Amino acid sequence: MIEPFANNHQSMQIGELVIENQEDKIIMYGDVELTLDVAGYEQAQQLQELANKIVQAFESYSLYSKQEGKSKEKDDQLDKNIDNPFL
Repeated sequence: MIEPFANNHQSMQIGELVIENQEDKIIMYGDVELTLDVAGYEQAQQLQELANKIVQAFESYSLYSKQEGKSKEKDDQLDKNIDNPFL
């Protein structure tokens, strides 16, 4: 089980659903079939545990604090002008 938002290198898989951990987001892609049997029940339990951990991470994180670890996608700083070093 991953620790949500704790690092940029953890990942896990439930069925064909891949969950990637980053410091500022959780990425999920793929699919999972929850069949009405023991395997489906175990996968549902894993999904519930993961969802609970993600919600706990949100509840413990202040949305107003400055976020230090940003992914490359959010590090564009489109609202800032930067001098061109080649001019």
